Amino acid sequence: MQLFRDKKHYVSSIWPELLMFKKDDHLLFEFSKQLETFSSAVYGGGFRKVSHFVNWQVPLDYASNDPIKLMEDKIVGWEYPVQQTIGLQTAAKIHCASIQEEQGDEFRIVCCVTAGVGNRARSGKKQRTYSAYKCGTINTFLFIDGRLTESAMINGIITATEAKTAALQDLQIKVDTGEFATGTTTDSVVLAASQAHHFPTHLFAGTATTIGNAIGCLVYDATCEAVRNQEG
Repeated sequence: MQLFRDKKHYVSSIWPELLMFKKDDHLLFEFSKQLETFSSAVYGGGFRKVSHFVNWQVPLDYASNDPIKLMEDKIVGWEYPVQQTIGLQTAAKIHCASIQEEQGDEFRIVCCVTAGVGNRARSGKKQRTYSAYKCGTINTFLFIDGRLTESAMINGIITATEAKTAALQDLQIKVDTGEFATGTTTDSVVLAASQAHHFPTHLFAGTATTIGNAIGCLVYDATCEAVRNQEG
């Protein structure tokens, strides 16, 4: 389902406090409080506490010698709090995003994926490499109302990455050699947790845990749907 094609605002059925908007050239996810976030975002990546999350659809002829500064300039122009915003970039169509959500064992999870696979690649295979890439990309956002250790957050990112790769394999996305792609050259992932104290702490987020299984299933379904939306 192309959730943002005809609407500018998506309301979660399980976590309505998490606000999700489609702007002209970006998706915005906003929460009233800071979320503890671990990400590979081009702007504001790493381990931070933030309240605003942006997925910017860049032009197809996008090129920048300083994508971090350009992202910051865009955030300032959009009037989002610079110190409270992380930014991702993609050439994928943002209106083709997939959102999946689940409420489970002491957690609520909302997952959003945008996916373009034109620059598909296979990790572990020798290939031509570059110091920087044009963005094509699969961007994965995982918003978790729950409490996780830092180790569990990283574990969750591993689980999400495995699920993304499984989705590409089942979609028969292959590189030029005919082997299955494991991702694209510019994939990024964001995991943001509320760390609400009324939840018990999840120590792990691997596929055998309730929260890890949910992460994997949501990312798998969202990746499959986003790729199909993009190519449809």
